[in-house]
Amino acid sequence: MKEIERKRSAESFKLHVQRSLRQMRQSKGMSQAQLAKKMISNVDQSTISNWESGKSEMTMTQLLDVLFIFGVDLDSYFSFLRKD
Repeated sequence: MKEIERKRSAESFKLHVQRSLRQMRQSKGMSQAQLAKKMISNVDQSTISNWESGKSEMTMTQLLDVLFIFGVDLDSYFSFLRKD
């Protein structure tokens, strides 16, 4: 994969994470503060807000924690990245 394609894919994934985080949280009727309290890492409401707005990026461990909190199947979550 060429550098420009990797960059586009990375940006697309980042946007996907931002949108899906907000959607999952809202679909469960959970506030940003409530999600922050459930996290295994020490984060607060403003951190969740920054992730959702794209002002900061979460670590892979934090992403996995969020997906586990919401019971998301990892294979299906990452399936959009596959090129057939």
